[in-house]
Order: sequence, then structure tokens, then C-alpha cells
Amino acid sequence: MAKNAYVKTRSGWFSDRTVCYLASGLPAVLQDTGFSDYLPVGDGLVPFSSLDQAVDAIARVNCEYERHRVAARELARRFFSYETVLPRLLAAALD
Repeated sequence: MAKNAYVKTRSGWFSDRTVCYLASGLPAVLQDTGFSDYLPVGDGLVPFSSLDQAVDAIARVNCEYERHRVAARELARRFFSYETVLPRLLAAALD
């Protein structure tokens, strides 16, 4: 569960701990704080906004766990690896 301020403002807040889980090939079921507007969700990273959605998301991940594991790792590589993040960070810092 995310802090209410993150959920209400749809700030897109996303935990670095979750990134570590994804990079380890562990699927994540997270309360949506708006990150679903910026990241692909549904495989490996499954958002929810209600208790019923959370229950459904957990069931879906459990039914196809290996597919979600692979997707989690790929999502972390594609969006959070240093090859992706560092060039953009340096460009912003040096601009």
C-alpha cells in the first residue's frame, strides 16, 4: 500500500525497493500512484486501485508466475538500468 498522498496526487511515486525486486525477477503488485501513466503494466508490474483489483492481480501473477518473472526483469532492464538512466541524468545535469 502506498501513502495516501502519493495515490491522491497520482504523483507516479515508485519505490527503489520495487525496482530492485523487478531487477531480481520478482513481479510486483502495487497500488497505482500514477506510475501506470509512464510505465508498461500488466506483465511483471501489476497496478491496483481497489481491494478487488489487488486480489485479482495477485491471482493473475500466481497463475503465470514465470511469465511475470521474465517481464519484471525486462521492465527493470528497459527502464531502470544505468544504460537507460545515466545518459539522461548526465544530459540533464550538464544542460
